[in-house]
Amino acid sequence: MFHPVSIVVLGLTLFMSYRLYNSNRRTAYRLLLFSHALFILHHVLEMALEGTDPAAARAAQSFLTPLRTTAFVLVNFAVFTLYQPLRRRTRAWFYGLLATAVLTGFPALAGEDSPMAGILPDAWIGSLPDARHVSGIFSLILCPLFALMIAPLIRQPRKHIAGLAVFFLIQIAVLADPVSKIGGDTGFVLGTAIALLPPLYYILLFMLLFERVVELMMSVYRSSILDGLTGLYNRRFFMLRLEQMLKRKLVPGVIFCDIDDFKKVNDTLGHDIADKMLKHVADILGEEASGIGLAGRYGGEELVAFVFRDPLAVAERVRSRVEKETGVTVSVGVCRARPGLSAEQLLRRADRAMYHSKTGGKNRVTDFDSLPPSEDETLH
Repeated sequence: MFHPVSIVVLGLTLFMSYRLYNSNRRTAYRLLLFSHALFILHHVLEMALEGTDPAAARAAQSFLTPLRTTAFVLVNFAVFTLYQPLRRRTRAWFYGLLATAVLTGFPALAGEDSPMAGILPDAWIGSLPDARHVSGIFSLILCPLFALMIAPLIRQPRKHIAGLAVFFLIQIAVLADPVSKIGGDTGFVLGTAIALLPPLYYILLFMLLFERVVELMMSVYRSSILDGLTGLYNRRFFMLRLEQMLKRKLVPGVIFCDIDDFKKVNDTLGHDIADKMLKHVADILGEEASGIGLAGRYGGEELVAFVFRDPLAVAERVRSRVEKETGVTVSVGVCRARPGLSAEQLLRRADRAMYHSKTGGKNRVTDFDSLPPSEDETLH
């Protein structure tokens, strides 16, 4: 009854996986394509077998259950590779579980009505356990195994575990139903479970993939506006937001910081230590601007911020904390916004004030308004 719903949800996920694979041929998207194709094939075959006699249905289910188990292994490793690379040891696990999933269907070949009955040894025919039971029990074991192996390594562990729990219930229902819904009467509870749980599982898979796509889009967006080293906003985004704030007349002042003798730090202590110091200073500026403004990296060792209140006090706190908490000092310039000033002009004035701090002894804060008029005039 609910096969069409399952196929529609699977089709949507399959289409999304195909588009993602076309744009980025990652292993995860390829595994999603294969697994969802197998899930769709499983449901199409189940639909085709509805209404057949119970014996034929049971024989068919011995092939269909391993098919679903194989798809289940594929889709879980697809989820894993959405977040983590498939390293050598992980690949060994993957191929081992995949081979086991396929082999759970082998007993179906030894059934009395199997087309392999004339090829396999007579002692095997009818003596091996039902493939449906073997594959179903293997799937039950896989659910907690994947919960331990995969869920802790992805960003959506709850959704993944919920999907595993639903699949676990699907397998319980299938194993408890002697005819697996096809070709015979099924109890109300089992029939409802077998009908409703698969669409729910596929919806959870779709949501997991969709949210991962959103995560990737947000990651790309963040990388386009953030500086990779300091974690502050990059120059382009900072200037854009500053211009927006100026148009709304919400910014009272800009702070321009330059780390003193940073080249000497680079030359004597090395780039790694210098980068850590730069990151530490950036963290301090970001903390002081948090909630009252925005901080960014202007370029090199130059860091900037705009704040909505008392920029001189904020600048002094930054200077004092940098001196106490890091192995360097900063020269700081401050300039308050005025009508008609653009973001570039405001930054140039703050830069001029910072330069005055640096030439005046370093490790100090200079207010642009305190500079001689001649210095002010050079900026017009």
